[in-house]
Amino acid sequence: MTLHFSSETPRHHLLNAGAVATAMLTFLGSLWALSDSALAAQIYNKDGSEFSVFGRVQAAFVNDAAYQEMARDTQSSDHTLYASARLGLAGRTALAHGLDAIMMAEWESSGYNEQENQDGPLNHTRYLFTGIDAYQYGTLIVGRGDGAYYTIAGATDIFNVLQGHASDYYLLGDQRPAQVMYSLRALSWDLKLSYMFATNALGNTPLETKRGMGASLSTKFGDKITFAYGIDYTDFRYADNRRESEAFFAPMLMQDGLTYDQALAKSMAQHVGKKVEYGAALSYGVLGQGLYGALVVGTTDYAYLNHQLYTVDTALNYTFSNGLGLSLGYGYKGYDGSAVISELSMGIDYQFNANFKLFAEAQFDLDSDAYEFYGKTVARELNLGEDKYVLGAEFSF
Repeated sequence: MTLHFSSETPRHHLLNAGAVATAMLTFLGSLWALSDSALAAQIYNKDGSEFSVFGRVQAAFVNDAAYQEMARDTQSSDHTLYASARLGLAGRTALAHGLDAIMMAEWESSGYNEQENQDGPLNHTRYLFTGIDAYQYGTLIVGRGDGAYYTIAGATDIFNVLQGHASDYYLLGDQRPAQVMYSLRALSWDLKLSYMFATNALGNTPLETKRGMGASLSTKFGDKITFAYGIDYTDFRYADNRRESEAFFAPMLMQDGLTYDQALAKSMAQHVGKKVEYGAALSYGVLGQGLYGALVVGTTDYAYLNHQLYTVDTALNYTFSNGLGLSLGYGYKGYDGSAVISELSMGIDYQFNANFKLFAEAQFDLDSDAYEFYGKTVARELNLGEDKYVLGAEFSF
């Protein structure tokens, strides 16, 4: 479907859930005023309470690396068809004047039982939260969703299925579990704060967290230009997977001139530590409405690496009035002059009507050093340094 987001929220992969989802999605970008014509089925609206259902079904021809990324599965299949479905629920009920209770849930299912520990329908939870919308006093939600730093990292998230890897935010996967999230819009400013409690391993990593915190602040200049700045903090912990965590950091430490044994010994001798990412995003336009462009720059500091990682991520999209959309992006993550990530992404899609579209996307590794920085095993599990392509169709409701 053709999505029309504000320039603060260029997020392609959230479905419009109708006016009922206005507050549900606040922290996933900002408070959106979704029109009554947005794709969703409102199944209940009575006495100050609303409830809607939304989703999509997608099928695509993919290569092995694209399969791994879309299925979140380290066991890839060479040149195959991959099908998935999403189902979302959103609700709101009035508690008092200017105070509503809200909820949203969205699941994804591939129908592939071979995925380890993910058998059965609706096997992946994307969003799952409930909370309070106090309107001019802000929105507070609790559960699973995007961290505050997504305001920065998400500015270049413009493709249908292929993800960028330049921002270190995505190292731990996409959405974050166990979060308290607050969003406030005042005048022309948007403030977002998030706190993540202790978690099990995140993303395709062995890294568990004691806590995580994020903050972002964004504002608009005129109708087209948006600027945002943010910080993302993660404090890691050792648990049952201590050996895996130590081994995860060893190749990274080798970039500072240590042998593998020395790097592993250093990793074993100290706390796994923390990482802090700072970044800024500058964007122009509204994704899906003519010209949209975005630039993200950032740095990431790990507790015991000698140098910072630095990120430059760009995105460009033009959507014509006839439904044809063209996208281009380049992402770079560097460490001490070495290109940890260097990838070029491109895509084309055509929206036949509000419910159906065809799309093609490709991502090319431009001789990056991901295998050297993360180690071959971890880089493969993170699906880095790989060429990907997708040709698919999507039906949204």
